[in-house]
Amino acid sequence: MPQDSMVQLALFTQAVEALGGQRVTARILGLDEAALRGRLSGAEDLDTDILRDIARALIEHADRCRKIERKLSPAFSENLTAIQREGFGN
Repeated sequence: MPQDSMVQLALFTQAVEALGGQRVTARILGLDEAALRGRLSGAEDLDTDILRDIARALIEHADRCRKIERKLSPAFSENLTAIQREGFGN
């Protein structure tokens, strides 16, 4: 397998893990798990459609994470409970 393909496959594998694993990613991409495993093993090519779809899924996931982070982060005082605000300066 060429070096650039190996790098792309490693990044694809990281993306699958970031999205929650094989079962979740297969569902998101509209694949069965066996088809996804074939791509992860390198037995099946990563075509541009699958790369585009996983990139979109990563963006959607990141957007959801950012929205949750903005509502949880103690860096934003409106996220703190009254008790947390009292102890924040300590």
